[in-house]
Amino acid sequence: MADDKKKVRVWDAPVRLFHWALVILIATSYFSGRAAGDWMKLHFWAGYAILALLLFRIAWGFVGSTTARFSSFVKGPGAWLGYLATVLRGGKTYEAGHNPVGGIMVVVLLLAVLAQATAGLFSADTDLGTVNGPLATKIADAWVDRLTAFHKTWVNVLLLLVALHVLAAVGYLVVKRQNLIGAMITGRKPADEVAPPGKPAPPLSFASPRLAVSLLIAAAAIVYFVVRPA
Repeated sequence: MADDKKKVRVWDAPVRLFHWALVILIATSYFSGRAAGDWMKLHFWAGYAILALLLFRIAWGFVGSTTARFSSFVKGPGAWLGYLATVLRGGKTYEAGHNPVGGIMVVVLLLAVLAQATAGLFSADTDLGTVNGPLATKIADAWVDRLTAFHKTWVNVLLLLVALHVLAAVGYLVVKRQNLIGAMITGRKPADEVAPPGKPAPPLSFASPRLAVSLLIAAAAIVYFVVRPA
């Protein structure tokens, strides 16, 4: 019980579920794409689910809980440099949600995954028996070729970004003794990582789960109407 009192709730359930669902779906999409053949059907469905999750997360970044909002963690270069300078000096940093550097990494990852999933909608691969994305027939063949090449190549960039993200989390655990992975599972962080000793944690508001469900349904509906057969 004493340990619970020293923890502060920082992540809501929608953000945590989004994070781990995206991890599973990216892995599913990658390995099903590598397997090809009959696995491509799963590859497409994983891609559609990823798009729906991304649309939800973008909307949640504007109307969701405090730590989920882009305004809470998207900062300018001054904040990045100030944060890095503090870390390099061995100083203590305090964050309820993402730190300034981690925040920009989140945005880069979201955009990178969005680019990959969107390109997949317009891709086609005759080497796999004319496997077409649902929108491949809507654009010129030259653009299909470009987006197919991008989809095949960009996955390597995406894997690199994911590796950096994991490496940063491991680095935090080993060097700073901060378990960011555990916080994304439980939704809570130690109070001394959120605010300096003697100071209260910053006030955080948590949006309604019903709003999250409504946004997710809306996002899924948008993806469905985009990819459904004409």
